[in-house]
Amino acid sequence: MGLYQAMQILGFKTYHFYECIVNHGLPHMEVLQEAVIAQCNDLSGIKKYTKADYEKWLGEYECLVEVPSHVGTDILEAYADDPDVKFILTERDPDKWVTSVNNTAGALIDMPYMFPFVILKYFDATLYRFLVLNETVYRAMSKCTKPGDADNAQALRKQYTDYIKKAKEIIPADRLCLIKLEDGLGWENICPFLELPIPTQAYPDRNEPERFQKLVQGFLQPKINAAIMRLSAVALPVVGAAGWAAMKYGPSAIAALTKGR
Repeated sequence: MGLYQAMQILGFKTYHFYECIVNHGLPHMEVLQEAVIAQCNDLSGIKKYTKADYEKWLGEYECLVEVPSHVGTDILEAYADDPDVKFILTERDPDKWVTSVNNTAGALIDMPYMFPFVILKYFDATLYRFLVLNETVYRAMSKCTKPGDADNAQALRKQYTDYIKKAKEIIPADRLCLIKLEDGLGWENICPFLELPIPTQAYPDRNEPERFQKLVQGFLQPKINAAIMRLSAVALPVVGAAGWAAMKYGPSAIAALTKGR
């Protein structure tokens, strides 16, 4: 989330996965899931998104962070010919990227099937959609493997390296800022490229797993509480046990799942 926050500091209205789920909620989560499925599953029957679709969905934003990697390189192709659009491509060691993904989205992959979420997800539409969206995005990146599967790391690594390779081929060199994260990422990398002065504010911290854990906890807990209340309205005989279990295990389950593996 560091680059997302950095672009906001620079004054850009920026769209990120956080913006999608926290600030826009259910409608945008549904659109993102549809876009991911359309790009990754030719048998889905969903038409792949075009530039017009992206404009309808994201037209109010000036900057996209992370989302292009979820929906595939077609979105890069849609804007590659626009001379006013610049691209910042961050590249890192593929094995470190795999670890990061499995410590964030991958850490939640089993949550929909664990108690109490296997029940509570049906009592809050946003909670359900978040869990489904996270699973959809992760499976698209991992070729339907899960953390711990023998071919999981290999599938994720290939998906990542293929994306980076194709992105470099699509984006015009004169509008591409390529940053290797191992060499550092800060204002000195992006501000000259964007022709903007370097802010006095420090560049945001890049502790992705920790930020992701806080995001998930802050976002999910109210949804879990709402689901418990709805469950209690239709299942009074078991609400005592269900409510106690959800309150007792909900926060700890989220924390355990988002600590990484």
